[in-house]
Amino acid sequence: MKTQITAFAATLFFALNVQAADAVSSATVKVNVEGTEMPANVDAVTSASVVPEAYRQAVKPNGFTREGNKVRVLFVVGDPRHESVEWDLVNTAMKHFMDKGCEVELRDLYAIGWNPVITRETFFQAKDGFGKTPKDVAVEQLMVAPADYIVFAYPNWHDTPNAMVKGYMERVFQKQFAYRDTDKGLEGLMKGKAFYTIMNCGWIGRGRGGLGDGIDKNPIWDKYLTAFKTLDDDTAGFWGMTSLGRFCNDQTPANASKNYGKEIEALRADLVKHLDKTFKYTK
Repeated sequence: MKTQITAFAATLFFALNVQAADAVSSATVKVNVEGTEMPANVDAVTSASVVPEAYRQAVKPNGFTREGNKVRVLFVVGDPRHESVEWDLVNTAMKHFMDKGCEVELRDLYAIGWNPVITRETFFQAKDGFGKTPKDVAVEQLMVAPADYIVFAYPNWHDTPNAMVKGYMERVFQKQFAYRDTDKGLEGLMKGKAFYTIMNCGWIGRGRGGLGDGIDKNPIWDKYLTAFKTLDDDTAGFWGMTSLGRFCNDQTPANASKNYGKEIEALRADLVKHLDKTFKYTK
């Protein structure tokens, strides 16, 4: 009985506080618990990018070999939709690296069922390197270790790496693997490696490429890209790596564009130019 009364009191307290906050802010939050029906033509009406079936690519990475005399590129991708423009950019980049003689590996985080969450039980292992490395993390570290370049790819949902990719960074690039303590402070252990980001965007100022590549030198674009550069440079320094910047696309063809073929080819070409300007394809 006492438990029931306590629960009721807590519920009443919560309701009164919600009402009080609502009265102060003059805002009313409505939650659509039932949701809405999924449209049959979702590809046509979604605000997400969708590459029409006729223009989709299917690229299979050639994998890392034991020789080690070729440049190795590891793609870490966090996008559940293989028909997206983000994945089209990934496929374009993978194919180009292989055409240039590189070895390419792919970690499709949704396909492999990656768990991005650091739990209470694994927190100190990830933060301090205490205890045994979780098996799923150890597998990914074996993929990262031989890579010369790591390409993180994800769509821009909230202006930062999405949960899958961020969780990969936090769990895989952990202490004693990516960095360690020294008498002079933290030391990055990923020296000689570099990372790059491919991010298809919603609206960050209408540009395509990196810093300074906004349409008409749009200051909003440079504001976003400067923030991304700060984030990337800090991460690279933490791990002892080099940040090679980003290819961001904020000029995505409309899903139903009559000129989609030409527009997607132009986007692919721009990415390839950015890759050629950024990467070395031989050791």
